[in-house]
Amino acid sequence: MEIDSSSSSSLPVPVPKDPPKIHRLNESVVNRIAAGEVIQRPVSAVKELVENSLDAHSTSINVVVKDGGLKLIQVSDDGHGIRYEDLPILCERHTTSKLSTFEDLQSIKSMGFRGEALASMTYVAHVTVTTITEGQLHGYRVSYRDGVMENQPKACAAVKGTQIMV
Repeated sequence: MEIDSSSSSSLPVPVPKDPPKIHRLNESVVNRIAAGEVIQRPVSAVKELVENSLDAHSTSINVVVKDGGLKLIQVSDDGHGIRYEDLPILCERHTTSKLSTFEDLQSIKSMGFRGEALASMTYVAHVTVTTITEGQLHGYRVSYRDGVMENQPKACAAVKGTQIMV
């Protein structure tokens, strides 16, 4: 390493002889960086969850926040709920019910469609989803971390719609 003495500070600055090596980031680091782009502050998570509730045709949305969203964000709605079959991939990156093909982007009528918000939340917090769809006798509760289900959905009592706790 050489020392650059042309710097304006009085301390010499080491100058590397070779450029730094480029390497792939660990997938976990990549996902956390992406999460920071989607969820910049707790209010970003609230916004994304409320938009999901609106897209689910909710007529009532309840938001509970503790310590400015740093301890808890809970959004409950009376929307159409989430199908049991969809729970395994619910919090994976780029999963969405709002489009299937690139051409679908031309006719998007929903608040959110990228399929990154829930995944992003699971990379920075623990997420639990309780949901029931019309006609079901009971709902299901499942927790997610780092984009994947932590366990199989458990049958539980639930009111119409979805509750997401972050």
